[in-house]
Amino acid sequence: MKLYVVQMKILPGNVSANMQTMKAAFDRAKAAEVDCVVFPRYALTGPSNRALPVDWAEIRKYAGNMPFFLCGDVLDDTPLLNVAHVTHGSDFYVVGRREVENKELSHLAQDCAMPVVCLNGVGTDNTGKNIYALSGGSRVFDCDGKIVFEMPLFSEAEAVIEFVDGQVQVYAESSKPYTNEIAEIHDALVFMIRENLKMFHISRMVIGASGGIDSAVSAALYAEAIGPENVYLVNMPTRFNSDTTKNAARDLAENLGTPYMVAPISDIIESVCHTLERCSFVRNDTVMKIAGINHENLQARTRSASILSTVASVVGAGVTCNGNKSEAMVGYCTLYGDTCGVMCALGDLWKTQVYELARYINRDKEIIPKASIDIPASAELSDAMNVDEGKGDPILYPYHDKLFAMWVEKCVSLEFTEKLLLEGTLGEMLGVDAAYFKAHLPTTEAALEDMRFWYRRFKGLALAKRIQFPPILSVSGHAFGGEYRESQISG
Repeated sequence: MKLYVVQMKILPGNVSANMQTMKAAFDRAKAAEVDCVVFPRYALTGPSNRALPVDWAEIRKYAGNMPFFLCGDVLDDTPLLNVAHVTHGSDFYVVGRREVENKELSHLAQDCAMPVVCLNGVGTDNTGKNIYALSGGSRVFDCDGKIVFEMPLFSEAEAVIEFVDGQVQVYAESSKPYTNEIAEIHDALVFMIRENLKMFHISRMVIGASGGIDSAVSAALYAEAIGPENVYLVNMPTRFNSDTTKNAARDLAENLGTPYMVAPISDIIESVCHTLERCSFVRNDTVMKIAGINHENLQARTRSASILSTVASVVGAGVTCNGNKSEAMVGYCTLYGDTCGVMCALGDLWKTQVYELARYINRDKEIIPKASIDIPASAELSDAMNVDEGKGDPILYPYHDKLFAMWVEKCVSLEFTEKLLLEGTLGEMLGVDAAYFKAHLPTTEAALEDMRFWYRRFKGLALAKRIQFPPILSVSGHAFGGEYRESQISG
């Protein structure tokens, strides 16, 4: 028996376009003289829109005498299940899940003593809040549970597979699987950016280039996805921005070959401050003195809500949010400031993963400037964040990343991590030695208070910010607003 396997691109909710893709695949299958065609699950609607009405009569009529399957739904009586077991992987892309699936499918092939075909669609889908990849990567297992053929991730593919007496012959070239997790994450993010901007009909993006690691990695991803000529980098310095980061932002634009502009915002900030200081409320004596955290937030909002949004309007572009998962976790961000954007490419990556991704991007040559990697992570919104003096953000990497991941990915409680800290086993579990604690959190009491502070943020103010985040590109299986469900009422 010959099977025509179609790893097709699925456009979410676009039944008409998906129908045409299936019809074209039927034409190629008929020319290949196969016995049956198999399509991915939800091929006509996409996973998030699977309740949409579908005219199966139209596709049946076009198929004629050619039997066909959608993974998960048998649409015609065929002898397919007598020669192979056909199934599907996860609907949405999750890094690390593939290895688990392979073990499960290998056991399935051995248990049922027949080959297994795992067929996935390719493309992107979204829940209105988060964006996911339909990863493709379909594969075939023989009766012994060994993978004998793989289709590529993140691209369309088709193959003729022949089954004879339990043996498998594939008439197509097999793809090589990823051996590097960060490479897979990189390709998934670039793919999701490219595909979703197409759906949004956005061909250009404006990025605030601070000289820091997050904006640099975001810029590199967008430049690869849509072309450097379509990525506009804007540096918006104040007196708090060092020459180190300003030079890094300029070097990044040169390395990428993107348009670049410096737009100082000090005069705008001071104008707002002076204007408000001359104003007063009726029936309230609050003095409008803009200082401290209020001054810091004003800078962030001026950059994103005013400068970047206006530049984007002029050049006909969208604005990206450069935030990462660590910052979103504890609300270390400014609403209507650095949280602005049509999507958040790094929102499902811990800060340490962002650094890892930067090193991967630089695998062949320096694209992310060395200064962006080496300087302390810093918002540079006050003298207390002077990177040239080694000052930066209050989040401690990698300790806090690993602690935060316990709360989110393992769903452990604050009480449990407090217990581990008091027992003296937390550092070993997180891979953080005693010297690190002594340098940064020298006493148990200091470590406990630090832990409680961030947990209060995580469950309180940060939650209010996260539910207003732009759509996050999901890769972990624990993305905020997606698999990690949250509501405005928190326990």
